[in-house]
Amino acid sequence: MAAHIQTEKKPLFNSGLVLPTLLAAAVFLGGAHLLFNNVIEPHNRTSVAEAAAQIAEGYAAQLQPFFLQRQRALAQLDTATRNVPAQLPQAQLQFFNAEQLHVGAGNPPLNFALVDLLKRSREQSGKLPQPEFLRDADNQWLIYNAIGDARGALLIRQPFDVFSQILVQLDNSPGSIQINQQFSDGPARSLWQSQSRGTGAPTASAAIPDTYLTVVFTPSAAFAAEHSIPAIWIYALGGIGLLASIFLLWRIVPSDSPAPWERSVRNSAKAGKKKSLHQEGLAPNPATPPAQSGTDDHDSVHSTTAAAAPKAEEGSTSRRDLMRTPSTDFPRHVFRAYDIRGIAGEEINEPFAYQLGRTLGTIALQAGEKILLVARDGRNSSELLRDCLIEGILESGCNAVDLGLVPSPVLYFTCAKGRNASSGVMVTASHNPAEYNGFKMVMKGRPLADEQLQKVYGLMKSGKLSSGEGSHRSQDVTETYIDEIFNDVALAGQPRIVIDAGNGATSRLAPALFEQLGCAVEPLYCEINGDFPNHAPDPSRPENLRDLIQKVQAEGADLGIALDGDGDRVTLITSSGRIVWADQLVMLLARDILARNPGSDVVFDVKSSRALADLVTQYGGRPVMWKTGHAPMKTKMLETGALLGGELSGHIFIKDRWYGFDDGAYAAARVLEIMALREQTLDELLDTLPQMVNTPEILLPVPEEKKFALIEKLRNEGSFGEADINTIDGLRIEFADGWGLVRASNTGAALTLRFEADDEQALARIRKVIARELQKIDPGLTLPG
Repeated sequence: MAAHIQTEKKPLFNSGLVLPTLLAAAVFLGGAHLLFNNVIEPHNRTSVAEAAAQIAEGYAAQLQPFFLQRQRALAQLDTATRNVPAQLPQAQLQFFNAEQLHVGAGNPPLNFALVDLLKRSREQSGKLPQPEFLRDADNQWLIYNAIGDARGALLIRQPFDVFSQILVQLDNSPGSIQINQQFSDGPARSLWQSQSRGTGAPTASAAIPDTYLTVVFTPSAAFAAEHSIPAIWIYALGGIGLLASIFLLWRIVPSDSPAPWERSVRNSAKAGKKKSLHQEGLAPNPATPPAQSGTDDHDSVHSTTAAAAPKAEEGSTSRRDLMRTPSTDFPRHVFRAYDIRGIAGEEINEPFAYQLGRTLGTIALQAGEKILLVARDGRNSSELLRDCLIEGILESGCNAVDLGLVPSPVLYFTCAKGRNASSGVMVTASHNPAEYNGFKMVMKGRPLADEQLQKVYGLMKSGKLSSGEGSHRSQDVTETYIDEIFNDVALAGQPRIVIDAGNGATSRLAPALFEQLGCAVEPLYCEINGDFPNHAPDPSRPENLRDLIQKVQAEGADLGIALDGDGDRVTLITSSGRIVWADQLVMLLARDILARNPGSDVVFDVKSSRALADLVTQYGGRPVMWKTGHAPMKTKMLETGALLGGELSGHIFIKDRWYGFDDGAYAAARVLEIMALREQTLDELLDTLPQMVNTPEILLPVPEEKKFALIEKLRNEGSFGEADINTIDGLRIEFADGWGLVRASNTGAALTLRFEADDEQALARIRKVIARELQKIDPGLTLPG
């Protein structure tokens, strides 16, 4: 009789498969992600850019015949012509002799731009000038040409409609079309834009020959997709490889193989079983005392409203156990001059946040503070770091109040207003890219910075921290914050504004605030997204303001407001698209505040314009130049009692009617108030300020560990002639007709530079001098441009 053999079916789930499966997922899906980001995505960008360039050139070629036809018609005219040629529809001719070439002559009267055009036509007699698009008295675009000779000059004007009739015939299905005009000495101005919207993908441009015009093309989503390799194919291949690997592992790995983290549990269970069998039937030894746990001085501080987080179950290894594992291996370089900042998950991780929470709780208790306020921004890592931070605070014996996802100014506001809490910590990396995170700290109303931050580092490494059980609760203070600003700022009418929150922490709060103030708000990138998909959350970089400028001009808005990742920095855009840097904002605010508070101090950083100090003095204030950084600026304002402060990166500190902390939204609201009171646009207000030629902030990448040594070497070895050297923060080299700055950035691995002068020639000379000295100390230090 044959033997009956029964085979055991292999279970679908096997705990031993978990770790190999996770490793396989990391290899295949991570490989697919790397392949897409490093190979496919650059290929897609190049492909879309090349296709977009062809489209832009095609548009330019379609528009060129219009101008060639005009040129041929204009070539037949001279200053004696009085009849309008048929080839120039709707044209008007107006002759001016030499004595009439001044502002106000003629009907309609000439303005400065037209007088300049007519005079240039006489200087270029025999050469037909390029057409120029200028606004008339009714703010409407017209096309102008001028023909000049010894007798005078003939002005030819046509309405913009004759050109727009050609523009509307362009096929805008591939994306958005914009026509810009840019003279050699001025910024690009938008003349016309199609109704279709682009995706924000890289634009392409093409010049229209023999004009000042450029066609700017922004591809649509469909156009970009048509010229790109879809990501789905790459991830699908990765998914197929992962599934095949899981199947092979399922066939190979024994069904009773424990996962790595189960082995210790099984061993513990076996040991516990052995021990219980060994002790079964035995009475406990009354002489054995209960286990005692060592406590520090703050054990007596305990929860009054809610218990601390529950402890992990015995016999298991959890994330919280790992978080609490004693460690002193914290990178020192993340403790910067005025906050903590580093790569999330690598330099700033869960154990770091937990230990920092215990350290800050210890410091707060020693300072007599019983509560720490906690808030976070919208970065992907902020919520977990916030949780670990609170865990550490509670286990120090200090209490915590969680304000939730709010901008840094809301935390500062709560510290300033709180009756029993003036200390807090914000989980944020401010304007840094998505992979960064960190902490900004306030202790008893003052920022933790410089030597105090190094003491935090020392205490974290020592591990000599208080222990106890604190209470924890949540609180929403955003309505209180909005109401306070609403009761302080008075606006007239309904200004139209565009807010670019950069997908940061102000995405919900800023539109709500300005709508409450009576503004018509157009949001741009006001959805919280820790990946910052549209642009970096740094409004001090011109490249991050392009979309906002386009939106302001397209919407005809009165003001554009760009806020950084945590809302403490701001850059404004005028209705014409001009960028208003922070030192110009401080000038506008200083003029307003000093009018009511003569003799007050105004603090500004070493990157700010020389014109700012002159204006403060002119209006009876005392200019105080100080170190760059939100913490040094706040500290200096507290020391001097200043009512206003600001630094070029966008931190504006207002103590007049407010609390003196840096708040981008409040600063923008105060500028709107000034516009309403003076009944002037921001462009008009800017035109009343002293004008100098300057550069934006320039970042020169250098290794983190070398940046301060390079500044010291430049200080010792640099040769700058008779210039005065200010060493408050790096080197500000002051010449009679301008200045240049070189300093080590406190928020990144870079040197920060800026230049300003009375004119372009002086600016170029100062740049050249400083570039030469930088090259002497390190040949690799080359200024861009």
